[in-house]
Amino acid sequence: MDAPAPAHPDHGSPDAPRTDLAVLEALWERLARPFEVVGTLSALTGLSRPAIGELVGTAVATSPEAERLLAAFPRTVRSLATSMSTQAERCIGELRGPVLWSETLSARASSFGDPDLYICATPSRAYDIDENRVLVAALLAVRDAARSAVEHLGAASRYQDPEVRTAIRNGNDAGRAAEHPSLSDVTRGRPTPRALKRTRTGKKRASYEPAVAVLDRVGDPVAPVDLLSLCDRRTRAQHRALLHVLEDLEALGGELPELRAEAGSLFAGPVQFHHPGRAAERGGLSGIVVGQLLVDVPDRLAGLDAAAADEALAARSGARDHVVVRSADDVRRAVGRAVALAAAG
Repeated sequence: MDAPAPAHPDHGSPDAPRTDLAVLEALWERLARPFEVVGTLSALTGLSRPAIGELVGTAVATSPEAERLLAAFPRTVRSLATSMSTQAERCIGELRGPVLWSETLSARASSFGDPDLYICATPSRAYDIDENRVLVAALLAVRDAARSAVEHLGAASRYQDPEVRTAIRNGNDAGRAAEHPSLSDVTRGRPTPRALKRTRTGKKRASYEPAVAVLDRVGDPVAPVDLLSLCDRRTRAQHRALLHVLEDLEALGGELPELRAEAGSLFAGPVQFHHPGRAAERGGLSGIVVGQLLVDVPDRLAGLDAAAADEALAARSGARDHVVVRSADDVRRAVGRAVALAAAG
């Protein structure tokens, strides 16, 4: 691995020829999907769940997909997919559909034999079908995203940021749209895979495509480039170290599982990543655990000598062996040591 490029202000240890964004994108591709967005991004960046919720909520509520859904809604609601259903209706002196004679005779028996009373199977339009459930789910997703975006903001802050104001406006519009009379009785909840497939391939798929696009965005609301600015220099260095560990282990033989988030940390087989921002949830443990070995970059990427860095890592390693990594070569040696420890244990 080459020496770090001195012109790049964020190149800490371990060094890597890839940019910070390329490293984050590589880790992003390793995430097991679908994933719980807030918990996974919190584990990756170390930010609190409320902070991630604000980021994700703003991204969804102000997304091009949300804007297109709301702009198209007046046309969509005029061409909603429907199905025909029948319901029993009490009619006096008129027929509004086929007569249900069993129900009619029963009703007459309890109405002093009124000969003008009929129970009819009256046809009506039903809106509670898969396509409209997808539409309502998309509208409610925008509404809920806007609520997440402002949940922890003060009243003054909500109106200072233009992006937050847009999120609030879109959330309000989406909430009102979901209560449209034609949609008020549509079942709320997460659409089933069958409902999504039917909406994507149905005769009116063009009308419902904006709603499907919003739900797709909800499942993957932000891109690595959006997260990069949230990662400080040390976090970026830890991401590089984590990626090197994963790649070096795979180079020794065997493909590792995808990264999954659990209890504020990332896991992939014998590899664990505990961001220092979530250390309180792990009894102070942070860094990259490889089997019985704790691997991490120095607490400070500059101005901390090797002995001090080793002492700081030893203090939070517990009973684990530990290795401070400053370069990709250090990572390779650490992975070799972890493999040796596993074989010996």
